[in-house]
Amino acid sequence: MGVTTHKIRAPEARRIKHPVFPEIEKHYLTVRAIDVPDGIRKDANARDGEGQDLRKQVYREVQKSLLAENSLPGIFDLKNKGIVILAESVRKVGEDVYEIRIREGQGIVDGGHTYEIICKAQAEDSIPEDQYVEIQIRTGVDDDLITEISAGLNTGIAVKHHSIANLDGKYEWIKEEVADQPYASRIAWRETDAGDYDVRDLICVLEAMNVIDFANESGIHPISAYEARERVTKKFSDDADLNELSPKHSTYQRLRPLLRDALVLYDTIRHDFREVYNRETLGNAGALDIVERARKGKSFDFPFAGLDDSEYRLTKGALYPIFAAFRNKVWINSETGLAEWDGGFDSVLELWDTTAVELVRQTKAAIKDYGRKPDVLGKSRGHWNNVHKTVEVHLLRSLHRSK
Repeated sequence: MGVTTHKIRAPEARRIKHPVFPEIEKHYLTVRAIDVPDGIRKDANARDGEGQDLRKQVYREVQKSLLAENSLPGIFDLKNKGIVILAESVRKVGEDVYEIRIREGQGIVDGGHTYEIICKAQAEDSIPEDQYVEIQIRTGVDDDLITEISAGLNTGIAVKHHSIANLDGKYEWIKEEVADQPYASRIAWRETDAGDYDVRDLICVLEAMNVIDFANESGIHPISAYEARERVTKKFSDDADLNELSPKHSTYQRLRPLLRDALVLYDTIRHDFREVYNRETLGNAGALDIVERARKGKSFDFPFAGLDDSEYRLTKGALYPIFAAFRNKVWINSETGLAEWDGGFDSVLELWDTTAVELVRQTKAAIKDYGRKPDVLGKSRGHWNNVHKTVEVHLLRSLHRSK
């Protein structure tokens, strides 16, 4: 193919010389993701991302970060290590525009999967304009060093904690619990599995209903179920280690009877929120940042509840405070030591139907108080407390009326 030439627009760029090899230069460019040029070769990459299954969970996480799903737009370059390219030369050809010349044997040496994900999202026109990626271009690298550099860069991916826990068999009882469900094949149990959801989602659903560590009367809420998924996953793993010989004492195994129903409630709230919002003439929910819209020609499905597909769904940041408020309906059976729904799960769905309008109104008010972004809402202690109290008061009033 000879030499390929690419132009990159970078509002921020700097260049430094290598302290040992003065012929080598490192060029650091901060580039809008929508401006990353396609067609950059990857001859130098020891683990070529092209042709890899980008549906695997580890790559889906990168995609979600790029598309700013459930996180603040504009921080992709802070969360992702970026793309490293070996090139023949870098030359400034205009204001903020750089020409990159890449010959055979060079190209992307690290970050190939990130590059593929960006190119795919560009084709779907789904990248927020304020997402950036850091591109490092190294020039003057001798051919003899390319293989060594590529191998070194591609050994730096740490294994996620949940992948190790899966290898240790700590998720076996969760697998058994969902084995006969239609969504079982869509759950990834380790980071290299293909799946629309992963085991960490299920663990966080359990954590949101965790009345053992977050008693309803305590005023303390499982906010970590939204804001600290990795920490909750490690907590689950530590709990399994501590109670390996006596599973009946495990916090999460005691919550096991709730799992499948809780997933139904999780989907139901995500599905219904927009309809309730619009029905109550609170405005156009589709225009809210907390309600995400599927990409053109696509729709969201709700496999846990088996509900109809929808173009819209509630983001996790707005979902979790509402979802966890239904912890008010969970109690621990003193005889079995297991968690149960007070009044059965049908009564939980009825409670959502009767409180949905108030919870939606409170969420709208919280947007004004705490901010429009779902990530801010999902981390707001005040909002978690308010919606929990709303469900609690409704239950107390219902109990009083029944006497």
